[in-house]
Amino acid sequence: MSEPRISAFARLANGNAKPTRVIAGQTARVSRTMHGLFYNAKNDEIVVPVALGGAILTLPGGANGGAPPLRIIQGPKTGLVQPDTLYVDVLHDEIVADSGNDSVVVFPRTASGDIEPIRTLGGPKTQISNIYGIAVDAVHNLIVVGNRVDTGGRTSQDAILIFNRTDTGDVAPRGIITGPRTGIIKIRQVVVDEDRAQIFATIKNNFENYEFEQERPSPWNPDRTGFIGVWSITDNGDVPPRGVIKGPATGLVWPAGVAINPVNGEVYAIDSVSNALFMFRVPEFFKRPPSMSDGGRR
Repeated sequence: MSEPRISAFARLANGNAKPTRVIAGQTARVSRTMHGLFYNAKNDEIVVPVALGGAILTLPGGANGGAPPLRIIQGPKTGLVQPDTLYVDVLHDEIVADSGNDSVVVFPRTASGDIEPIRTLGGPKTQISNIYGIAVDAVHNLIVVGNRVDTGGRTSQDAILIFNRTDTGDVAPRGIITGPRTGIIKIRQVVVDEDRAQIFATIKNNFENYEFEQERPSPWNPDRTGFIGVWSITDNGDVPPRGVIKGPATGLVWPAGVAINPVNGEVYAIDSVSNALFMFRVPEFFKRPPSMSDGGRR
């Protein structure tokens, strides 16, 4: 079993590169199953959900070795059970997190200890069932959720759920991207390019239970490898991606995490089969907002 750690690399690192620093050890409180790390550049903080500890850690941006967290959100009042992913809304100074209990919980960024969320989004109308990704579009006041529904076969009800940023309680999404034309099977993380109103999502496009492989195969999975798909925040229903990173040349098999760097026209992905970090230079994804007149297809 690998040692729980957070590793930092130079942006242009390539190959078998050494990390520039590593955060690890008991005093850092890092643990296994940290899937939704977020770097808050404005406040120079690293924010991490710890599923096994039912906690959210905030570490100094320059943390190294066993540097202890600045703050820890943890306890029965928080509603955190097994938080898997989170996002820091820097504009509104909030942490938006998966509770691990089929709901989205929101805390002040500087929250610490056993405190109640300031908002909780969950219930049958929300359709939130198993969150694998969360992103906030502070420009358009939206929360985007990568939602997983286990149907036990090749058919999928996995979806990108779109809510108003301040929604609370049991409210229906304002948009749902799902269906065979989307190719969304086993969705993972999501991120939003706020300037261009685009959603990037990693799709594993596979089921571990191969017993069901022959049942109604998706038109998007001839080789059953995953991809990174791009949609507009205004998309709704069974809508194909507006852009895709996919295929043997990419090296992607089961992409599990995504981040974007619009300034340099780069998309980053972690692959859970290759155990590698992939960096793609795709400036065409960041040239202009999707055109509503032509459907934004590229």
